[in-house]
Amino acid sequence: MTENRDALRQWSQLHDDYDVDRSRLVRGWLLMVNRLAVPLVRWKVPPDAVTAAGVAAAAAAALRAGPGSALLVATTGLCDGLDGAVAIGRQRSSAHGTLSAHGTLVDHAADRVTDVLFAAALWRAGAAKRVAAADAVTVLGYELMRSLARRRRGTSGLVTVGERPIRLAVTVIGIAAAPTAGAATVAALSAAALIQLATAG
Repeated sequence: MTENRDALRQWSQLHDDYDVDRSRLVRGWLLMVNRLAVPLVRWKVPPDAVTAAGVAAAAAAALRAGPGSALLVATTGLCDGLDGAVAIGRQRSSAHGTLSAHGTLVDHAADRVTDVLFAAALWRAGAAKRVAAADAVTVLGYELMRSLARRRRGTSGLVTVGERPIRLAVTVIGIAAAPTAGAATVAALSAAALIQLATAG
């Protein structure tokens, strides 16, 4: 129990001090990935290797069409949660609960690459090219603005409708059921999130 509390606390510090107790879904997800990370920590798997596996899964999703592509995108989401849990488990964080500069850079770069690959996967699954392009552009624009806002004034605890897990879930459903609608929804969520950031105190 103490290990779980410490892991949740460190995750919160790494994510704008978000209070995990505000959402049972977030808390449940974090507890699950922490449990899944235990054997990886025991086997001394580097967090960067987990991140790389997620990027590879997203690339594979963008190269193929069909239901298997949605599963690959979901796999990327799992890896996205696991790499941080492994980093914390292996005590790659500093005493203040922040990841190393290298780990943070790799993780953020991988997230942006996979964001584009998710849009490509939707296009590959049948989404209109312009809508898929709008998906990629608005997501990258939102993430860039969020990064700039974090540096300027901080976005402590701010949760928008365009959070990455939400976009990932919409992408999975979109690939499986309605690619163009999925890409359009991701673009709309990202645009709405940009407005939330712009109007945030």
